[in-house]
Amino acid sequence: MGLPEPNVGVTMLVVDLARLLRRNFEAELSKVDTGLTAGEARTLFYVWRLPGQRQAVLADAMYVEPMTLVGYLDTLEKAGLIKRCTDPSDRRAKLVELTPKAQPLLENIGTALHAVRSRALENIPPDKRQVLEMLLQTMKDGLLEEVSKGKQK
Repeated sequence: MGLPEPNVGVTMLVVDLARLLRRNFEAELSKVDTGLTAGEARTLFYVWRLPGQRQAVLADAMYVEPMTLVGYLDTLEKAGLIKRCTDPSDRRAKLVELTPKAQPLLENIGTALHAVRSRALENIPPDKRQVLEMLLQTMKDGLLEEVSKGKQK
């Protein structure tokens, strides 16, 4: 009995798409003036997207190890782009917030993201984009539900 024919299927298409999107984002990021690595830019974006969160929450949302995130946050803090404040409900934890200095960089990161998104969606009719987004969100929600069940056991 041999192996079945390889089937790309939705899983590998999504994995390949994620890699291509990340590669394109890095290329676009190099065209705008941020002075940040792709990891630092991504971290800054997540701090903007999830303001005032603990470092552990950010690491989880970004799917990176906490120590990886700490390196990015250290660099961003030294550049004056973020600040870490003590969590009033747990003095051991730090909440991460943007500083006003981050605004111009976030605009440049947004420009890079918009360019990648536009290119990725250019051959998809506008009326199909909402369906695509909904289906991808449904897949994500289902996988997150499984992860959540696994943590509860």
